[in-house]
Amino acid sequence: MMRQINLTGGSYDARAVAVAAQRVLNLYAEPVPPDDGEPVSYAYYPTPGLIRRALLSGTIRCLYQTTQGDLIAACQSGVYLVGRSGGTTLIGQISITASVIRISDNGTTLFVVDGNSGRGWYCSMPSKPGQGNYGPLSEMSGSEWYGSPTIALLDTFFIFVNPNTTNWYTSPAQFSDETSTPFDSLYVASDTTSLSTIIAAAVVGQYIWLFGRYQTEFWYDSGASDFPFQRVQGVTVEAGCISPWTIATIPTTGVTPNGGIMWLGRDRSGYARVYMGQQTTAVPVSTFPVDGALQDMGDLSGAVASTYQQDGHVFYVLTVPGQSSSWAYDVSAGLWHERCALDAAGNEAQIRPYCYAEAYGKVWAGDYENGAIYEVSMSAGDDAGMPIKRQRSFPHLLTNGQRGIHRQLMLNMQCGGGQTVAIDWSDDRGATFAGAQRVTLGTTGNTWPSIWRLGLARDRVYRLTWTDPGITALMGVFLQVDQVRT
Repeated sequence: MMRQINLTGGSYDARAVAVAAQRVLNLYAEPVPPDDGEPVSYAYYPTPGLIRRALLSGTIRCLYQTTQGDLIAACQSGVYLVGRSGGTTLIGQISITASVIRISDNGTTLFVVDGNSGRGWYCSMPSKPGQGNYGPLSEMSGSEWYGSPTIALLDTFFIFVNPNTTNWYTSPAQFSDETSTPFDSLYVASDTTSLSTIIAAAVVGQYIWLFGRYQTEFWYDSGASDFPFQRVQGVTVEAGCISPWTIATIPTTGVTPNGGIMWLGRDRSGYARVYMGQQTTAVPVSTFPVDGALQDMGDLSGAVASTYQQDGHVFYVLTVPGQSSSWAYDVSAGLWHERCALDAAGNEAQIRPYCYAEAYGKVWAGDYENGAIYEVSMSAGDDAGMPIKRQRSFPHLLTNGQRGIHRQLMLNMQCGGGQTVAIDWSDDRGATFAGAQRVTLGTTGNTWPSIWRLGLARDRVYRLTWTDPGITALMGVFLQVDQVRT
């Protein structure tokens, strides 16, 4: 009789591979409601591929959807309007640096910051969506402007952080230009609790989150005439921020009813955890293995992250430049997976997207290197022509400490695409894998790919890997194991 082995959401829950070696690469899990009566609890689907829609030159430093629905791209020294079909129109020029760009708007003015002291740009926006022109971009020059690594908006006020200081500041309400709506030198405040350098500012609902190195405090719009914001008394989050560019807001989901925020943070007792916050509270959501992987990467100050929603799943994608894999958290399911690209030699490499944004009913991504702007599509089976490696490792299969004869393994996987799947396994408790065999999924639904005569093992970990494009779903395997006496 064959034993059914279903996949669950239990990936990256233990640090030792001898305990759990369940890697999930370029696949995401979707739970099946228990009341449905289906024989599986989770299905794993391929992450989306990339379709190139536009090509600029250099790093796409930011993608941003305006409040009117337009897509804006910052690439090298240019800021561009990106059309529905991928056409680009230059709005204006900014400085050429290696820093990340952040953009916001108040409905009439678009504002750009790059984290450097004293640098920032703004331009007017069309009066109606899709009608009129942007710009030209003007550089900020007033003495009350200090630059900022991040930008947020609350009640028509732009909110900024004075780089490498304990201060933050705001624009006047409904800023339009430095002549008619100049910055007020009194619209400045400081971190009042930890007195540390403010790393970034963000807005969740009606609260301003001020991220220090080890602590976060909250402010709200009090409407006061001298300074419009006041601190929320008696409330802090005892975690700060490592990289301001990892802060990303989360839309409303089943676990974030009024929206939320995620970031790569730290506290006074340790380093590098991923946090999720709502209202004025936050909890770490990274598991022990994810924490360990991040902490092993060294300098994380240049890490970047974005969120996007597709097919109901909200993904927070965290990338450390130069690393071969990114960590993605599915907010809707509460599960982690890895993402990577493949280089010309077939080795795992940094994913192409550096930033994400939604616009025109599509998800867009900007390349970290070659100036490409992609559509992120579930129907795309590759990364703009490069194959995508997908991999799922299975739970440890033990036979009560005795050896077992593994006679047959049959995939429980949606067929129809004819993809070739490599099956290999580890008999040293997940440390090494060898002996891959290949099966074909078939072109009809009534196909059950199998391999036979798989040898003996006390503790075996199976693994599936494929790069062929095509729609599929992985639920698990069926396995026939006969236990022997020793």
